[in-house]
Amino acid sequence: MDNQDNTNTNYSNHNNYGNDYNNNDKSDNNKNNNNKDDKELKHEKLLDKEYQKKIVERKKRFLEELKTEDSVFDSRTLLTLHSLLNGKHIDELLGVINSGKESVVFSAVKENKYFAVKVYRVSTCDFKTMWKYIQGDPRFHLRKSSTRQIIHAWVEKEYRNLKRANYYVNSPKALLRRENVLLMELIHDNNGAPSPRLKDVNVDYAKFYEIIKEDLKTLYNDAQLVHGDLSEYNILVKDDKPVYIDFSQGVIVQHPLSKSLLIRDIKNITNFFKRKGIECDYKELYRYITGEELRPIDEELANNY
Repeated sequence: MDNQDNTNTNYSNHNNYGNDYNNNDKSDNNKNNNNKDDKELKHEKLLDKEYQKKIVERKKRFLEELKTEDSVFDSRTLLTLHSLLNGKHIDELLGVINSGKESVVFSAVKENKYFAVKVYRVSTCDFKTMWKYIQGDPRFHLRKSSTRQIIHAWVEKEYRNLKRANYYVNSPKALLRRENVLLMELIHDNNGAPSPRLKDVNVDYAKFYEIIKEDLKTLYNDAQLVHGDLSEYNILVKDDKPVYIDFSQGVIVQHPLSKSLLIRDIKNITNFFKRKGIECDYKELYRYITGEELRPIDEELANNY
């Protein structure tokens, strides 16, 4: 009996020794794995930190270059642009698409999607003209005080005009407005390059005139909106269709200048298509859009704009 107990005890001790050895081996393996995971995690964090640092440096460098090359951008505008980058609305500003007296348009990218960033130059904007368009707009109740308030209202107006147009005609999707900066969809080709203007390409002009004719009627009657500065310069061509841009001077039909601006738009369009051999008449187009005859007094007022 004693011998049997000793045998069982020895056997049990042998098993326990084996279990302890296995447990210690597993523990060592776990420690090694944990150490390996910790090292990999630290390495990933270091790489991520370096990557983020490079991004920040690239953004700062771009903004410094922008400030140097385009001194009309004040520090507040640069901070607004920086906030778009920091807020992850865009990843990178790629370059200038168009530069004019009153604004600059940049292309930008975020996760393979392209955007347009329109920046109004605070120092060179024509505030008297802006005020004239804003003053008669029932959507705004702005007292003529600071130039910055006027330009903020101007950007807000363009944003709202685009939002309204987006429901009815091909136009860039308005995404965000911040002070004197407007972020919107970029109309582009498969490679991310901006789509060409109507003036710069050959199209089926008879077909395009009919499309634009219908779009103007839709804008006026359904969107209750007049573009205000329409021409072959503000119509892009994408997928063989017109896309309307730059609604900054757009007004709603209740605005006292709406008919004058509509007449100017119509004359610009018919003059362009006439040069391309299309038979069209601005008075007939006005009648088609509004359902009214063009009055001489309205045409005379339109000549002032």
